[in-house]
Amino acid sequence: MAHRQYVFTLPKLLRPIFSRHRAWLGELCRFPQGLPTVVAARLLTSAYAVTAPGAQPGLVLFVQTFGDLANFNPHLHVLAADGVFGAEGTFTALPPVPEALLAEGFRRAVLAFLVKAGAIADKLRVKMLGWRHGGGFSAHNRVRVGDREGRMKLAGYMIRAPMSLEKMVYDRASGTVIYRSKMHLGLKRNFQVMPGAQWLELLCKHIPDRYEHLVRYVGWYSNRARGERAKVLEAQQPATTAPAAEAAVSKFASRAKASWARLIRKVYEADPLVCPKCNGPMRVIALIDDPAVVRRFLEHLGRWAPEPTERGPPEKARTTRAASDSRSFDAIGIASDPAQAQDALDVMPGSAESAEQHSHRPDARKRGD
Repeated sequence: MAHRQYVFTLPKLLRPIFSRHRAWLGELCRFPQGLPTVVAARLLTSAYAVTAPGAQPGLVLFVQTFGDLANFNPHLHVLAADGVFGAEGTFTALPPVPEALLAEGFRRAVLAFLVKAGAIADKLRVKMLGWRHGGGFSAHNRVRVGDREGRMKLAGYMIRAPMSLEKMVYDRASGTVIYRSKMHLGLKRNFQVMPGAQWLELLCKHIPDRYEHLVRYVGWYSNRARGERAKVLEAQQPATTAPAAEAAVSKFASRAKASWARLIRKVYEADPLVCPKCNGPMRVIALIDDPAVVRRFLEHLGRWAPEPTERGPPEKARTTRAASDSRSFDAIGIASDPAQAQDALDVMPGSAESAEQHSHRPDARKRGD
């Protein structure tokens, strides 16, 4: 099934507003009040409904706040099925929605939201609606992928981090960060050079607010639609004689097994279920949690190397005067051996009696003198 990317961008004049009101980016992705979602979901749905009434689009929306040089550039990515889904799950391919239609709808929706929020005056809204070439608002729909691998790469691009450590160099001597990336059309350069504190300030602008979701699922891909389809499939399956509890555990175990292997493959780009020696498939034979059996296996493999145990509690303090003197000497940095202590006292100003009196002062241990 083919998927298409839609990108909605904001003009430079309005980007500082969303930088000062970071929470508004979450509102922009909220459905149905969120405005870009209205453009991406409702405009797409309305356009597709003309050709296929009653069908649903499959949309995944991503909020991004950064450009190639980690500059603040809020925009919206949409990964959309290149068509619509019928009530029974049949997919109908459709041509892309025109960019001009999306850009104009996006412009009107965002400007109306900012006027309602009191961020801009209605006079500025009217003026920006009269600007030619979209007034800085744009929509892009020319990227299309047809296979699963391309779809995964496109989704990874949409949800990527705002910066890459491979592109960053830190000069400790000057405390300067150098970041290199693609040529930025607005800045007319392909690098950023700034002090480390300023670089951290720039990155902090890309940190989402608490409880803010940067990914939304709409239409056929929404959680509600997927839950309804799962209920229908369960109702169509024949009843089994296995106990309900056992069936639930078996279902959970199969899903968990598929999930952990898939996540490891995605993060580390290595399949944990493939043997590193023969490249053959591996399967889970048993789960061993008995410490004695685990030790036998590790000793056989020569990998039993337990870490040293933590230090035990100190012995109870002795009440004799000699022990008290020894602790007092240790508090002032003198060895507890009597001979060494006497030699140290001989070179200190004052007599041994004064030193003894000093060591028994109530605040000697607290001050360490």
